[in-house]
Amino acid sequence: MLLKHIILRNFRNYIDCEVDFPQSVNLIVGGNAQGKTSLLEAIYFLCTAESHRATHDAELIRHHESGFYLKGTLRNGSNDVVLLEATKQTRGQFKLKKNGILQTKRSEWIGQFNAVFFSPESLTLVKGGPSERRRFLNLLISQINSEYLRNLQKYNLVLKQRNELLKQIRATSASITQLDAWNKLLIMHGTAVIVKRLEIFCQLRGYAIENYLKLAGAQENLALTYRSAVMPDDMLMHNSQTATVSPVTDPSGMDKVAKHFNISLNASREADLHRGTTSVGPHRDDFLIELESETRTGAAENYNEHNEGDSQETKTFREGARSYGSQGQQRTIALALKLAELELIRDSTGMDPIVLLDDVTSELDDRRTKYLLEVLQNLSAQTFITTTDAAPLVHYLKEPNVLTVENANVSCTVANSQSI
Repeated sequence: MLLKHIILRNFRNYIDCEVDFPQSVNLIVGGNAQGKTSLLEAIYFLCTAESHRATHDAELIRHHESGFYLKGTLRNGSNDVVLLEATKQTRGQFKLKKNGILQTKRSEWIGQFNAVFFSPESLTLVKGGPSERRRFLNLLISQINSEYLRNLQKYNLVLKQRNELLKQIRATSASITQLDAWNKLLIMHGTAVIVKRLEIFCQLRGYAIENYLKLAGAQENLALTYRSAVMPDDMLMHNSQTATVSPVTDPSGMDKVAKHFNISLNASREADLHRGTTSVGPHRDDFLIELESETRTGAAENYNEHNEGDSQETKTFREGARSYGSQGQQRTIALALKLAELELIRDSTGMDPIVLLDDVTSELDDRRTKYLLEVLQNLSAQTFITTTDAAPLVHYLKEPNVLTVENANVSCTVANSQSI
């Protein structure tokens, strides 16, 4: 998928702007608060129908304007031209069009035009709460599996209705016997969500660990572990952190998930009734991000060069990256997860997603920057990179399209890296 042209009208700080992207690598240069991030946000919005940072669509409308308009021209894997349009009026509904045809549901848009966005906000994957990591998994899986998105939407609807019923029961305006019907629906859709999440998580983990090893040059290893509010840990464990096959994807595994979900719901019934909310289910799941290192220990008085193997043993230690990881380690972990997302989408769909890197390289050393850009160019993914200074990057890139952004105006400055 290649984005060839985009139009932005009253989007963020853009009034009326048109940009061509004649090459697959686009370096977007400009000072702070000039519109670099907003240009990437517009591209991401066209691909996924959501912003990486705005909670509501209305936030994207330029100040004092009545609405925004985006239009993108893409070429798909068959070299067909696809026209995408997105509009939002301050007091009107959000609308999406594909080749002039109105799309009735935003969910139908997800997965048609995949994109991976890495920005400073991506650090919340490591530093933020469980909801950030669930959101990451949900969007990733939804882009490659429409059935997962349908089950997730149905689960969230049932969850909302069950929570409302719990409040009514607490207020004695509804019978507790009504819970059984909602429990069955919650288990049915929740089991499908859990099983698919575990399947994709196992694959994602393998890619992320490998990428972290190459990015960090490894004084330590990355460890990722799924934590379920429903499943016991021994059903989620693998002998290897790089295992790519989930233990619950076969029919018997799915039955076990449903069984444990039912047990968990029954065990939490009294607490749920007291709080008026559902305390177990995939909406409470998370995955742990830890750094794993090895330390050699032993009796110092017996140590010498001849009996080192006898007097020392290797112990493995893990520390949570959120609490104990340095800023550099956390950033590298987030980048490893985003590269894993890219590779997983590519392997699942057979197509490279559009890659958007917002001010990523400013805090990476030369080795990490080189590795990152080599990976992207070897994958042939169309890439958009923002920076305040092009000079440190151009010699890693093959004839990038260099664009300058100033006060929400975009101009092509040079066609190749030799000019810089």
